[in-house]
Amino acid sequence: MKPSSVSAAAPLLPLDLWLPGQEILRGAPAALVPWLTDPGLLTDRVREAAGAAVQVRVVEERLGFLSAEQRALLAAAADSCFVRRVELVAAGRPWVFAESLVPDHTLELHPWLAELGDSSLGTTLAGLAGIRRGAFEYAPLPAVHPLAAAALARRPGAGVVWARRSWFELSGRRLLVQEVFLTGDGA
Repeated sequence: MKPSSVSAAAPLLPLDLWLPGQEILRGAPAALVPWLTDPGLLTDRVREAAGAAVQVRVVEERLGFLSAEQRALLAAAADSCFVRRVELVAAGRPWVFAESLVPDHTLELHPWLAELGDSSLGTTLAGLAGIRRGAFEYAPLPAVHPLAAAALARRPGAGVVWARRSWFELSGRRLLVQEVFLTGDGA
């Protein structure tokens, strides 16, 4: 009997690699930890580190679907959502890849979330009153993870990238922001 070719295939990775708390960050490059834990605006941090203006480059906007875990995290009524992927670019290179997942019920109340264009979501949210933010969760994502693969699509060769995510709540409706740091050393 021949061995099954299925056993030779790479194992399937769980999509839920996110963990709360900073204990997981012990494995992250030391210079990247302040970036991962900073609750401030990433556009400001990138501008300061790069010494240059930050451009929000829209990579993709489309309809998508939440995983069961994301749906529970966002208290979403359905699994459909608006997906927005952007890069924060400064000094000629991308620093951060960000994915925003906006459930349909949130988009119904806040349709402007699908009309940001090249405006920064973080800067826009910072200017609004009554916004709540959930705690950060962190993950070292292998390059084959769907979020990491999207972030690295134009940069093959990376092994693991560090990411963080948190939800934001506007008028009782949540959206999820997941950020992948494209510089392993934080600079």
